[in-house]
Amino acid sequence: MKSKLSNEKGITLVELLATIVLVSIIAALSYTVLFQGYSNYQRIKVETELRDEADLIMASLISDLFVAKRSELQLVQTCNNGLVESYVRVSKEGEPIYETGFKNKQTIVKNQPVQFYNESVKLIGSTCTGSSSEVLKSNITSTDGIAYTVSFILETTKRQTKFQKEFINTIVVIDN
Repeated sequence: MKSKLSNEKGITLVELLATIVLVSIIAALSYTVLFQGYSNYQRIKVETELRDEADLIMASLISDLFVAKRSELQLVQTCNNGLVESYVRVSKEGEPIYETGFKNKQTIVKNQPVQFYNESVKLIGSTCTGSSSEVLKSNITSTDGIAYTVSFILETTKRQTKFQKEFINTIVVIDN
């Protein structure tokens, strides 16, 4: 019986504390890496949703304006109900047919609003009350009547956080 009590095999308190400290450090580092990875995943997921909606807008605008002739297009930028409206009026033989661009915080193509796939995504419109140097948030501009620069900002909210992304593209029309 005495031989069993004199056996000193086992771990000491110092060894136990060192093990707990090392496991805690490894757990904290693992948690940080996993949390950062999850945060990046959420951010990339939101950006992908916004890019998908922007692709829908640009594809709609390009499909309409890319085949139009320069003489058929008239760029219109007005202020309506405190919001900037920027669109292209398409006309044949001097008669207006339809409008394509940004009106009332919506993207319109051939007078019809473009419906987003994701209902939480919305187009950010510009107000007319800002200074003239303010960059228009939903805008179509042209310097030569051949190339139209389309810029807009989309916004979505995920877990009480707002995400915004700006998109800019150029559409070249047929010069006649």
